[in-house]
Amino acid sequence: MLHGRIAEQARITRLLAGESGALMVRGEAGAGKSVLLAFAAELASDQIVLRASGSPEESHLPYGGLHMLLGTTRPRWKHLPAQQRDVLDQLGEPQPRSLVPDVVDRQGDPEPWSLAPGIRAVGEPAWPRSPYLPVWNLLRHLAGKRPVLCLIDDAHWLDRESLAVLSFCVRRLAAARVVILVAAEGEVPALQGIDELDLPGVDRQAALDIVAECRPGIVPQVRERIVEDARGNPLALRELAAGISPAQVEGRLSPLGLHTGWAGRSRRADQLYGACLRALPDRTRFLLLLAAADPAASLPELLAATGATPADLEPAETAGLVEVRPDKLTSRHLLILVAAYQSAPVSARIAAHRALAETASERRVWHLAAAVLGPDEQIARELEAVGTSSALERAAELTTDPEPRARRYAAAAVAACDAGQLRRAADLATCATKLSAEPSTLASAARVLATVESEIGSPTKATRMLLDAAARIGDDDHAMAIVMIADAIRLFGYSGDEGLAAEIAAAVWSAPATSRGSARASSPASSQVVRSGAQPTWSAPLARSLPTLAKIMAGDPFSGFAAIGELVEHTPALATQQAITATSLGLMAADAGSALRLTSTLVADCRHQDLMGLLPYALQLQAQALMLSGRIAEALRLATEGLKLAGDLGQTHRVGHLSGLVALIAALSGDEKRCRAYAESSLDYCADHDAPASAALATWALGLLELGLGRAGAAVAHLERVVAGPAHHPVIAVHCAADLVDAAVQADLPGATVEPLAVLERWAGDTRQRWVGAVALRCRALTAPDGEAEPLFLGALDLHGPSLTAFQRARTELAYGQWLRRIRRRSEARSHLRAARAAFEQLGATPWAERAAAELSASGESSPAEPLPEALRGLTPQERHVVFLAAQGSSNREIAAQLFLSPRTVGFHLYRAFPKLGITSRTELADLVRQAATGIGTITPVAE
Repeated sequence: MLHGRIAEQARITRLLAGESGALMVRGEAGAGKSVLLAFAAELASDQIVLRASGSPEESHLPYGGLHMLLGTTRPRWKHLPAQQRDVLDQLGEPQPRSLVPDVVDRQGDPEPWSLAPGIRAVGEPAWPRSPYLPVWNLLRHLAGKRPVLCLIDDAHWLDRESLAVLSFCVRRLAAARVVILVAAEGEVPALQGIDELDLPGVDRQAALDIVAECRPGIVPQVRERIVEDARGNPLALRELAAGISPAQVEGRLSPLGLHTGWAGRSRRADQLYGACLRALPDRTRFLLLLAAADPAASLPELLAATGATPADLEPAETAGLVEVRPDKLTSRHLLILVAAYQSAPVSARIAAHRALAETASERRVWHLAAAVLGPDEQIARELEAVGTSSALERAAELTTDPEPRARRYAAAAVAACDAGQLRRAADLATCATKLSAEPSTLASAARVLATVESEIGSPTKATRMLLDAAARIGDDDHAMAIVMIADAIRLFGYSGDEGLAAEIAAAVWSAPATSRGSARASSPASSQVVRSGAQPTWSAPLARSLPTLAKIMAGDPFSGFAAIGELVEHTPALATQQAITATSLGLMAADAGSALRLTSTLVADCRHQDLMGLLPYALQLQAQALMLSGRIAEALRLATEGLKLAGDLGQTHRVGHLSGLVALIAALSGDEKRCRAYAESSLDYCADHDAPASAALATWALGLLELGLGRAGAAVAHLERVVAGPAHHPVIAVHCAADLVDAAVQADLPGATVEPLAVLERWAGDTRQRWVGAVALRCRALTAPDGEAEPLFLGALDLHGPSLTAFQRARTELAYGQWLRRIRRRSEARSHLRAARAAFEQLGATPWAERAAAELSASGESSPAEPLPEALRGLTPQERHVVFLAAQGSSNREIAAQLFLSPRTVGFHLYRAFPKLGITSRTELADLVRQAATGIGTITPVAE
């Protein structure tokens, strides 16, 4: 399959669509020239396709290329004159080049005498087998039946005599219905003047697609490294992807060339460059081996490693293998380095790495590690100081003492987990577990295994793994135990096993008293839990918050958020992984300002520290904070980025949860197609996995979508499942309680408002967040008698103030404006409805903006945005509003609830509207409104 060659394919397609023409496709080995020729052949399936390709072995045979090109046309030669048939018959016969005249002059045109037998310059010998006219006449004869496509691959290896004949034909193609498409590497002087199509490297996305197609499952960091090293060459991309070892596929990398870690060989590299390399002097070959062992090495470093001089590189330059600059030796093709390294014996490779260890100071320890054949504690210590997962893993391999070896494996597992290399992290953690009896090392390994389990398996199982590990190390490392219990509580938020609540509570109260008070400092081994080390200063506030957190997760979200607030205060000073735990717990406190600040820092830290494994979670948290603040477009962008990255990393549980979050954000913007697609994807995952939080999120999204679109009954059905039904989740239920109250009021289901309203009011009292209190007052106002509602609405608006939660304030403005319009205080209603519409439009909450606009229209306010369609001009504003909602599929009861009317009044408006519109059914109404192509909130109503 072709990747990244859309423009080139279009150029060839245009060429074949014409009557005739010629084009030379030029590019380095592996650029995709042959694939483009194959593409042309496929396009020309109804044409006569002739093929030839050059090769070094036949480049000395005169007319060998023509013999290959025309071989399949022999049955048609009978239509040519006998003398021309004889010439073509002799093309395949060996001809001493001494008998073949130099048929090309300095401008690339054939000499006149060579055009046909008997046509020659005075004094020149006749050469009766000149094929110019026979070949040209044959092509014209073939084109008389069907268009002809000549495909010449590797033209740089084609014999010069065949190229001369092709050049002759190219200059006579006008209106001949013959296309000649040539592929070559470098210049082909005999074909000068022909149109050229240069093939650059493919772009990054195409390169990534090629790698994924060739070798699925490569972790993102390695894919990026392959793309960087291959420089856009499709063949190099495929060879690197196919050649890397299983360990490299999982993420084991060094700063040396990828090919230095291969277990096999690249036959293609040897086919292309093996012979050229074997023909070089030994000293030159060793210099290329050094360059292959360390492609980042400078030219002075390479020369110093062997005492060589630039003159020793001249044979490689002459052969076109390398380009030499004052500070750098650059191979013409990546596969040259691959061939140079893989063709060298092991002893030569070791010698190369040892020599480079003396000169390439930045990569010294990596060369030493590549050259050593057995354990070496000194090199292991140097690698441990590097701190990357690959360096730590190699350090463990060079270590003989089981405990230090296990500690290094555990540290490598943590680093791999932070990088998102889940399978590799699990393998390394398992190695550490098998070797160690040290509690802190085992705890670090257990934390990694639990993280992997939570991302690709069961959050319930992962939670129990953390609790078990915390119990084992509680007496040895109190601070680490507290951190692991907090992680367990966080993961329990994604679990569906309510029995875990009791286990968490037991773990909390069995934690050492010193930990729940003022925690002692963690042991040195605790630093292995995160790359940047544990933070003992966090242990005390975390310990004090554990009882509260345990109760929240057990289904009591009203146990007091003061402890969480203390956690939030300490978050900026935490290591990144601990900050994720603190921030995710802190979002429960509904502090929009702190959430935005903390999540922005968190995402920046993950990017800066290259913590790719933590980044999807951080992006999820920031998207949640942005959504809380009503910044819908930004939230969608980050949630989508996190979803893609989680998919690349194989974090299937995170994919399911982020799909639900994307659906929720899409519901706010009114993107029904996207919302339903992502919600269904999330729910499909949840159906087969332990992921109730994700299911609740996706169900909330569907309910919010229906609410925004005015389908209150359907919204209630979804939202009740989250608040008190099969999709219940204690934290998500609190956040969507206001939506359920709103939907139940619109659907005229007063009994459905009782429980969510109580939840909201308890949440408002415990969080002490002004915006939560405002939402609770708004919902109370929606359910209150008319005589009691207005002070509640005004109190809600006062609490909102200039809040970051602009979406919730706009909903309060809308609700108050609707209430004012319903009690016929229309002029007062308009200011609030205008404010609501403006806010929703600015936030990108389209369905809510349309609802506000519709209310404005119903209040009698004119909008000059669009002229009213002719079909609707005879309706009153209220009739238009009812008609619009009915056309959307809302029942009379749903319309009545949304407009604060009785179902009977709705029926009366429709009874009056139908004759004015010339229709008799709701089906006709939906068609009429759709044809009108207008939004009820942007039309100019007729004054009543």
